[in-house]
Amino acid sequence: MLKKRKENSKGFKILWKYLSLYRKDLIILSVLGVFSALANGSVPYVMGKLLDSIVQQYTVFAGTFFAVSAWVFLLSIWGIAQLVAIGTDWTNERMSNYISNRLYIDYWIMAQRVLLSLPLSFHKDAKAGEVFSTLNRAGNAVDSISGRIVIYLAPQFLSIAIGIGFAFFMNSSLAPILLLGIFVYVLSLFKMVPRAIPLQRRMHKAWGNSFREMDESSSNIISVKQFGNEDYQEKKIQAKFTQAFKFNVLINIIWSNIGFSQRVIVVSTQIVVLVSSVYLIHAGTMTIGELLAFNGYTALIFGPFVVLGQNWQTLQNGLVALERAEKILVEKPEDYTPVGAVKDFDFRGAIKFDNVSFGYKKGEKVLSGISFETKPGEMVALVGESGSGKSTLIDLISGYYFPTAGKVTVDGNSTKKINLRFLRKNIAIVPQEIALFHDTVKMNIMYGSLGAKDIDIKRAAEVAHADKFIEGFPKKYAQVVGERGIKLSVGQKQRIAIARAVLRNPKILILDEPTSALDSETEKYVTEALDRVMQGRTTFVIAHRLSTVRRADRILVLEGGKIVESGTHEELMAIEGGKYRHRYDLHVGFSH
Repeated sequence: MLKKRKENSKGFKILWKYLSLYRKDLIILSVLGVFSALANGSVPYVMGKLLDSIVQQYTVFAGTFFAVSAWVFLLSIWGIAQLVAIGTDWTNERMSNYISNRLYIDYWIMAQRVLLSLPLSFHKDAKAGEVFSTLNRAGNAVDSISGRIVIYLAPQFLSIAIGIGFAFFMNSSLAPILLLGIFVYVLSLFKMVPRAIPLQRRMHKAWGNSFREMDESSSNIISVKQFGNEDYQEKKIQAKFTQAFKFNVLINIIWSNIGFSQRVIVVSTQIVVLVSSVYLIHAGTMTIGELLAFNGYTALIFGPFVVLGQNWQTLQNGLVALERAEKILVEKPEDYTPVGAVKDFDFRGAIKFDNVSFGYKKGEKVLSGISFETKPGEMVALVGESGSGKSTLIDLISGYYFPTAGKVTVDGNSTKKINLRFLRKNIAIVPQEIALFHDTVKMNIMYGSLGAKDIDIKRAAEVAHADKFIEGFPKKYAQVVGERGIKLSVGQKQRIAIARAVLRNPKILILDEPTSALDSETEKYVTEALDRVMQGRTTFVIAHRLSTVRRADRILVLEGGKIVESGTHEELMAIEGGKYRHRYDLHVGFSH
């Protein structure tokens, strides 16, 4: 029980962290809430007195200029109280809606900013669909909890305090019955709610898994259709959602039981108050007006509790969702400007690996003792089996990861001390799997050089041999390429990526197996385009097709995360029984 309270407290602290951004608005709401509470809290009392004044027919301010029938005076007071209550509640509602909607938008903007700032290691390990589902539920929770529960109910509970005060003032013998009813009501919540919380956590996880499965199916739709596995994927997704649904049903049963118990408590309290009131009226110690007023306070006091009870599930679900999302949002962001960072320098593209080792996990070594040096403008080819460490080595150059031992330097500066935006601004990558946005050809080409002129975009497309097929599109450069570029062929996507690299005009160019998935004719176009792009730039090429690396100034052969051979094509071919020579002979044999 204590653990659950601590977890709820944590959830409320997270919620307050975001609500406090609107502290000024909340202060205004609090002031309005006081007026609303005073107005609403006085209405039953005034209404009771009004009824008694109609029956008893007496005058207030008798013998003065202001003498008036009591019922007229009290009716005026009642009308003023109602107008104040309606006016403040209307203003409160508008401000509450504004804050909750603004908070929802700001939460999503903040979440997106955090996700973009997280290092590549997070995004490689995270499941996109699950992350989105977690943040989506948290965003909805921020909206619903802040708007429907916290901001709306806070003034209502102030009304309760005022109502209890009036109840004791009117009849100190009946008021304890209300307090007892409230105590039993709250106690039932604290006793029954903890049963639902563990299930809610499992339900949130199940929903996350469901959306992750949907995201994977959508992302790999080509593979799904190629293998005719639509039914298989549908069954997998259905199984995930069915699991989430089962948790949902169990939770709803618990909340239905809680709601039923709460209604029984409220009705029982009202019956006891009503029966006791009838007894007091017969005894002559209570008037009909006081009976009306007291029952009004019963409704006033229990009303917010009923609303809270109805929204308790939303509250608990929301707090759980906020906790889950916060684990993502407090992840350590990428340090773009490290302490003691060097000033932006004349970037030439000289790369040096000095006895570099690296592992993604503690005790793991993906790279071990890597040492080499390149001059600006040189072409370096990385050769090796899958998993030999080629892509990891490239990631170290871009500062996506940093060595666990040794040092990587660019123009003599450690990558740990270079502003990452400055470093990456001078690097362009043509990956094997091209990442295109659901946008126009133009926007995809200029993505690495936002604000580029149309003439420069077209010139980059010409260099990349992409201009001809682009001009063949109905909308030319305004043609939308589809999600992940699904409307383009592999070769077209490669040339769009090359055009993007040309437009960026980098000092370092990284080609990650750019022609491995192309047919011979398309490879010819892409290779010609790459030859143009590589001129005058430090270039790293990862390639399985060894014919593409023959012209490299240096070839590094990796095996098990180590450089086992290094040299030019001719030097490596001269090594009897060498690993590169063996791979090259196999490649030539297969290609004939």
